Amino acid sequence: MDLRKTLKFVHSLLSDNSIDHALIGGLGLACYGSTRATVDMDLLIYEEDKLKVQELLSQNGFNLQNESEEVLQFSGMGYVDLLIARRPISRNILKLSNQNGPEGIDFVRAEDLIGLKIQAYINDSTREFQDKADIQFLIDSQDKLDWQLIKEYADLFSEWEVINEIRKKVKP
Repeated sequence: MDLRKTLKFVHSLLSDNSIDHALIGGLGLACYGSTRATVDMDLLIYEEDKLKVQELLSQNGFNLQNESEEVLQFSGMGYVDLLIARRPISRNILKLSNQNGPEGIDFVRAEDLIGLKIQAYINDSTREFQDKADIQFLIDSQDKLDWQLIKEYADLFSEWEVINEIRKKVKP
């Protein structure tokens, strides 16, 4: 599997069909300089585009592996996970994404990526160490972060003390 080829193909497919999307996950981290290995591409899309994206990917060689209200997971020429922006917070994350990342694809702001990483490890404890390492990387690599926004995300999951401890270790 060629992740770059998958990224280009899916980005073109969604862009050509006027579907807003932004990188999250490992490739989202790469936009901030991380070299962490990843085997899939993770994207955020609006809820109203869910069925259209499902149809487009299915018509273009991808197989739906898992579907929920929150996520679509595909395999095929590569692995593609789509997080569905249904709530005001996730919709705002997509709306405020940075433009023109790799291959011209949008990518979420560092603060939003931290919020998504907190949600990920709360929802799946097996991800905790990697997601906290990713959060530490983002805190360390970014000179200016909106700490009020990060606190709001952390408070949603009662994780502010944990995130603040990571912050203190990285930037005392």
